[in-house]
Amino acid sequence: MTSSVALCTYNGEHYIAEQLDSILNQTLPVSEIIICDDRSSDRTPDIVKGYAQKYPDLIKVYENPENLGYVGNFEKAMSLCTGDLVFLCDQDDRWYSHKNEYITQFFKAHHKINIVTHNIKLFGETVSSDEKTTYWDIESVHPEEFKDSRNIIKRILYQGNVFPGMSMVIRNTFLKAHLPLKKIKPVIIHDYELLLMAADQDTVWVEKSILGEYRIHPQQNIGFQTFSKFSTSGKSPITREKLFTVFQRNSFVKETVLGLRLDPSLQNGYKDYCLRSYRNYLESLSLLQRFIVQVKMKYYFHIFDYLK
Repeated sequence: MTSSVALCTYNGEHYIAEQLDSILNQTLPVSEIIICDDRSSDRTPDIVKGYAQKYPDLIKVYENPENLGYVGNFEKAMSLCTGDLVFLCDQDDRWYSHKNEYITQFFKAHHKINIVTHNIKLFGETVSSDEKTTYWDIESVHPEEFKDSRNIIKRILYQGNVFPGMSMVIRNTFLKAHLPLKKIKPVIIHDYELLLMAADQDTVWVEKSILGEYRIHPQQNIGFQTFSKFSTSGKSPITREKLFTVFQRNSFVKETVLGLRLDPSLQNGYKDYCLRSYRNYLESLSLLQRFIVQVKMKYYFHIFDYLK
C-alpha cells in the first residue's frame, strides 16, 4: 500500500525543514511527498527545492503561478497525489517516526474505512516542553465516544470540527471521488468537508494514538489564539450567549446538510440538540429565573425563530 503526503507551504521557512525531516525519518518510508507552495515570499521555495534535489524520486515541488489560498492550495496538492493513502500535512508540525507504518497497517486491516484521524500533542512557543496536553484535551474529545460514525458527524456538524487536517489520512479512491471540493461555505474547508462526507457514510475511524505534534505559534493559520489561552480548568457552564450561538447555528447545519447531501435526519437532530441545550440552561436557573427566562426567550428574544 503506497502513501502520498500532500504538503502545502506558504512562508514557512522557520519550520518546514523540521517537518520534512520528520516525514523522511519514518520507519516505513512514504512513497511520495507532493509540495505545493502558494507564492511564498521568504526562503520556503528554496528550502523545499533543496530537499527535492536531494530526494528527486520522492519529493515533487509545485510553485503556484498565483496565490490559491489555504483551501485551494490543499485541493491542488491532494489532486496530485497518486498513493493509495493521502496524508494531509501542514508545514509547521512534526510526525512521530511510526506514523506512516501505524496508519498503513490500519488501512490494510480495515478496508471500509476511508478516513483516519489521530490524536496529536501540542508543542511550541506557548507550550511548556514538559506539558502533555493534546489537541483533544482542549476540545474535550474522548475517542471511545466516537466508535459510531453517527456520533462523529453529530459532533463535528453540530459543534464544529475537532479533527484537524494535519491529523487526517484519506483513502485516495474516496478522495478523488470527492474532488473538486464543493466549497459550499468558507468555514467548511477541505478537511472539514471530506470528514463530514466520510462520517455520513460511516467510514471514519478516530484513532486515540498520538502520532504527531501540532505546533502552536503566532504565524499559524488556525489555532494560536485558541490554544495559547487554553486552560485545563474545564469547560464553563452554558450561558445565555452560548445558548443563542447554538440556536443560530441551525441555519449553518441546514445549509450544510443540503449542500453536501448529508443524511436529512441530521437537520431534525440538530433541532432536538438545540432544545436539549435550552432545557439544560433552564435547569441551571432558580424557579423564578426560569419562568422569567422562558417568557423572555419566547416573546422578547424570539429564540425559537432560529429553528424555522
